[in-house]
Amino acid sequence: HLQCNYKTELVTGYEASLKTCDLFGPCENGEKEPPTTLLWVRYFLAQHFDKLGQCSLALDYINAAIASTPTLIELFYLKAKIYKHVGNLKEAAKWMDEAQSLDTADRFINSKCAKYMLRANMVKDAEEMCSKFTREGTSAMENLNEMQCMWFQTECAAAYQRLGKYGDALKKCHEVERHFFEITDDQFDFHTYCMRKMTLRAYVDLLRLEDVLRKHAFYFKAARSAIEIYLKLHDNPLTNESKEQEVNSENLSAKELKKMLSKQRRAQKKAKLEEERKHAERERQQKNQKKKRDEEEEETSGPREELVPEKLERVENPLEEAIKFLIPLKNLIGDNIDTHLLAFEIYFRKGKFLLMLQSVKRAFAINSNNPWLHECLIKFSKAVSDHSNLPEIVSKVLTQEMQKIFVNKNLESFNEEFLKHNATSIQHQLSGAKMMYFLDKSRQEKAIAVATRLDKNMRDKNVKTLTKVFEALLDGSFGSCHTQCEEYQAACHKLFPFTSAFMPATNEDDSSIASVNHTAINHDLLSNEI
Repeated sequence: HLQCNYKTELVTGYEASLKTCDLFGPCENGEKEPPTTLLWVRYFLAQHFDKLGQCSLALDYINAAIASTPTLIELFYLKAKIYKHVGNLKEAAKWMDEAQSLDTADRFINSKCAKYMLRANMVKDAEEMCSKFTREGTSAMENLNEMQCMWFQTECAAAYQRLGKYGDALKKCHEVERHFFEITDDQFDFHTYCMRKMTLRAYVDLLRLEDVLRKHAFYFKAARSAIEIYLKLHDNPLTNESKEQEVNSENLSAKELKKMLSKQRRAQKKAKLEEERKHAERERQQKNQKKKRDEEEEETSGPREELVPEKLERVENPLEEAIKFLIPLKNLIGDNIDTHLLAFEIYFRKGKFLLMLQSVKRAFAINSNNPWLHECLIKFSKAVSDHSNLPEIVSKVLTQEMQKIFVNKNLESFNEEFLKHNATSIQHQLSGAKMMYFLDKSRQEKAIAVATRLDKNMRDKNVKTLTKVFEALLDGSFGSCHTQCEEYQAACHKLFPFTSAFMPATNEDDSSIASVNHTAINHDLLSNEI
């Protein structure tokens, strides 16, 4: 802290002196500094205060720099980053778009702008932004898929997931999975080539890479999104709209039924025309994709099934589909605790107690104090106690292994000890409060008070964790608590006035509740990653 304060005083002193006399110090003699010196000092100070979490000061300095030099891309780029770090992703995308407009031929800033737009759920805008550098005559989405541009597809899947468009999100996840299959399949083309050219060392490296290919971060992101969506679809299956209409039609009069059927026919006709238009568009695009057609003709495995979003989000067994994405994670990314916790969530819904035990034991070995693991342990222990008809050998194994973790403590005391041990962590307090309400619904007020603590000694009082608490208040983790939710939103708004999630709603489009999403938090959108 002393070092940080010294640096702050030193550089702010430079800035004040450069403004008054164009020198680093008022007592210095010599040539005056050029105007760009003050510009870069302000640029540094904006980054410095952004790192310290003082966004108001950071914005003041970057705005002063932009006012003096409104044509420098780096200034708008940094302003977008500041807004991203404070949780205002729409504003961040706006300023990154401003930076991109200063140099439309720069592929890096174009890609960065598209990424920011996807983080703000602006999928169409991001596609249009990428279309400036994709092949003409085909849609940007198809061309990016053809080029295996997986950063775009994983971000696009996350954006669709936040928007609730699960079919489109799953399509992107399956496209990423197909890329990895194609990379594995392509290695066979190198067998005879490497033997003929005697590039054996490089070939061995290639084979070793193929063994751990799905360990790549892109696959983990896509697999995690797919598993989360399939879990959600299992918990809340999408209903068939036509069946609902048939049920509702039973209670309608003849006149109302005729009106409804006429409306349905018009909607079907409109949908058919739209589908025909899309089909004609696809045919025109396919004619311009000669390279892709040639590759498809050479495929020995034959044509693949088309990925249709409507079918993907209405699968018969979502948990089985989730396991297909989980298996490579368990085999290759076993050192990541999220792998085992995702596995637990799947097996918990399938009622596989020994596999649940395997998952929590592996996660416990990695980090026994993980807040998500704490929730899984309590849900698992309660599920075991609620199932009295388990086979004797299974019950014996579960009792023996769980005793090592709980050490003869009941669930309430285990949860209270967890809260006491992590009294200064908002994330741990949130998980403990959730389990307090889960175990005893009558303790709602106490649980909400624990989760919404904003004491000075809380060490992780940042946008990410507070948004996570706010989302938990909204999604029913503590039951109905509209009043407490509004109070917590107001308290967080005082701490972080620029965060869009905590801003009071002015209209339906600007609703803060709609802007909060748990999945966005899981993908670390508010991190300091560039």
